[in-house]
Amino acid sequence: MDFGGAGGPVYGQQGIADSGNTPGGRDSAASWVDSQGNLWLFGGYVPNEGFYNDLWFYTPSTGYWTWAGGPMGPGNLGTYGTQGVAAAGNVPDSRAISVSWTDSSGNFWLFGGLGTPQVSYQGILNDLWEYSPSSGLWTWQSGSNGSDAMGIYGSQGIPAVSNTPGSRYGAVSWIDSADNLWLFGGQCRWRPCRRLPIWPKRPLQ
Repeated sequence: MDFGGAGGPVYGQQGIADSGNTPGGRDSAASWVDSQGNLWLFGGYVPNEGFYNDLWFYTPSTGYWTWAGGPMGPGNLGTYGTQGVAAAGNVPDSRAISVSWTDSSGNFWLFGGLGTPQVSYQGILNDLWEYSPSSGLWTWQSGSNGSDAMGIYGSQGIPAVSNTPGSRYGAVSWIDSADNLWLFGGQCRWRPCRRLPIWPKRPLQ
């Protein structure tokens, strides 16, 4: 099925690579590279259409795109499910300008962004998601399923389950040799994030 006219996505059949498939033009999608060298793409924004939450991968050896999951078209809400539990129906809300990491086990991580929240108006997100390419399942790991959430800082240098960075988009991210996910700055609605501290997050094992 085609969306957005010329230059829009052509989905084909989910999970099936085809020469006619394409995610179409979009801005500020999240991306990863898997252990097989496939290029992955999630979400993004198309002017005059809205935010997407579809998941794609591109296989360089064949030159084909595959629609891997998520709903067709823009403006779709996600399905959070139970926090910490992977499920076939889970998918993040539509969004763009998120931050992403790949851990040493090959799992993809996604945090925040600007988009369409599950239980609120369009806004800025602070949810953290994990995607397993081997199982094809998303897991909502932490953060809010709404928008414009304030951060919970706790004590500086002391990890705690309740600690959560506030909603933001356009932050800087990296991963260290101990598999910690790091996050710095970004843009918030409630105040500039560029002066906020660095946040490490240890992926669940």
